[in-house]
Amino acid sequence: MAAAILLPLGGLAIVAVYLAGAPAADRPFLLAAVAVAVVAGLSATTIGVFGGILVPGLLLLGVDPRVAAPLSLVLQLIVIPVGATSHYRLGNVQRGITVPLVIGGAIGAMAGAMFASSVPGEVIARLVALVIVVVGFIVLVSLRNGYASGVVPHEEVHPAQIGGIGLTAGFASGISGAGWGPIGVKLLILSRIEPRHAIGSSLVGRIFMALSAVVGYALTAWATAGVTFQLGLLVPLLAGSVAAMVPGAYVVSRLGRGRASAAVALLSIGLALPTLIWG
Repeated sequence: MAAAILLPLGGLAIVAVYLAGAPAADRPFLLAAVAVAVVAGLSATTIGVFGGILVPGLLLLGVDPRVAAPLSLVLQLIVIPVGATSHYRLGNVQRGITVPLVIGGAIGAMAGAMFASSVPGEVIARLVALVIVVVGFIVLVSLRNGYASGVVPHEEVHPAQIGGIGLTAGFASGISGAGWGPIGVKLLILSRIEPRHAIGSSLVGRIFMALSAVVGYALTAWATAGVTFQLGLLVPLLAGSVAAMVPGAYVVSRLGRGRASAAVALLSIGLALPTLIWG
């Protein structure tokens, strides 16, 4: 109960202090960015989609995709370990799944980050938007067929195949800062991995994937003296998203997980389409 009260109030207090100290000309943009982060925080709590809301929202505000993606990944590095620890304690993290997923995901994320850093901003913006739209449709299709429910009778663990899944999901996430969960978990379950093992192991894999992508962006930014991280956005985005995470649980209880998931997927697609179409 204390967390349900203190986290939202603490997050909003940090946002208020940050906005008060910002130049007046920057406040409308920062306020809009915080609003996007709040919606992303709600989404993360309801269905586990964070970057799929945060990144296209920041793109609409004019943030360079090579800034939006690493910001999303840094924020995931901060919040994902909490969920991963819970799944580990429940026995949902399997070594045979996690190790190849981590290796493939780290390689793919590093490659995706370096690719995104070397492509013109207007091109990568459309590519990021395309990834977000595809991920949104994956979520909608998943809701329809209920792929993450039930138990796989005979779990089949093939390390090379799992490493390939990590490589694919990691590359998409390295480019866009989103997609690891819907793409990776979907492919794992289609490969006959039990849903709870796919979700728990993918959360651990996401930590190393995000770390690898952030390192990739940092190295290319340092080597080329190009786009910077704009870490000044990190504090208000983190505070806004954390403030919304506890209320997100109440949203799920009111709407139901299915309706909340459909709403988030449609919102992410709607946010990404303008960038995809008009750049």
